[in-house]
Amino acid sequence: MIGVPGSGYIKKGGWQSNLGFRYLFSDRHFVGDDEQEDREEEGSQVKNTVYTFDLGLTYGLTDRTTLSVSLPYLIADRSQLISGLEPDRNVTTARGIGDLIVTARRWMIDPTLDPQFNYQLGFGVKLPTGQPNASDTFKFVNEDGEPDREQRTVDQSIQPGDGGFGFTIDLSAFQKIGTQLALYGNGTYLFNPMETNGVDTFRGRDNESIMSIPDSYFARAGVQWSPFDHYTFGIGGRIEGVPVEDIIGGDDGFRRPGYAISIEPSVSYWAGRSIFSIAVPIAAYRNRTKSVPDEENDRHGDAAFADWILLVGWSFTF
Repeated sequence: MIGVPGSGYIKKGGWQSNLGFRYLFSDRHFVGDDEQEDREEEGSQVKNTVYTFDLGLTYGLTDRTTLSVSLPYLIADRSQLISGLEPDRNVTTARGIGDLIVTARRWMIDPTLDPQFNYQLGFGVKLPTGQPNASDTFKFVNEDGEPDREQRTVDQSIQPGDGGFGFTIDLSAFQKIGTQLALYGNGTYLFNPMETNGVDTFRGRDNESIMSIPDSYFARAGVQWSPFDHYTFGIGGRIEGVPVEDIIGGDDGFRRPGYAISIEPSVSYWAGRSIFSIAVPIAAYRNRTKSVPDEENDRHGDAAFADWILLVGWSFTF
């Protein structure tokens, strides 16, 4: 789900390597779609900084069918106020590989016909190779009112993995318009049938004490313009998020459901067998929806969102 797509067609026996990079900084808190502006004014906002690198390799089984492997690596920090020790903050970190995904995809119209329209369907399997219980040292005030420290699992938002087996479905499509314009769209839904992963959240409410293994989704669509050789410019919309309830499996455990809708400008440059791409989704709407435990507790939790995300991709076909 990071970077932007590289070459669409890979011939039988061909290979394509993909390196993606994603950066985000989130500190804008929302309850529903209502921004909690007082959090920034009083300096109590949570700040997440996340760098994700994604290494992928794709092989052409036929001129229409490919097999891809994708493995992310995450570097993340989270800063939050320490209750009773304000303005001191806990700054916790997580590092490590994420969850491996193996995906088979097929173009549904023969690419050798050079169609003006084509679409690709994919099915993937996610393996829990990422650590779901990364931990760090937290400072806190103990029962005697004294500063203390202990080792705890870091927040769910910066864990490298989720601890569950899952599967994905995805769709990509394009429609050429003349020689310079094309409509595009692609999206992925991750199914996580396992309900929870047994990892302690260190939160006070019983129904939020264990981390959930939530579904997630992403979709984007727009138009691309190629006014001259080697460059393509794009503008479109993007949505990504975590649903309140999973399509398969239960919904217990702690999660922060919600979604962000963004405007996504992009530019790509190709030279020889390489394609370089940059996209910067800029948030236009953010909504932290109520989780199942929220409903049970008669409350509405918050979540921090980013103003923008940087996505960089490099694809090389050989």
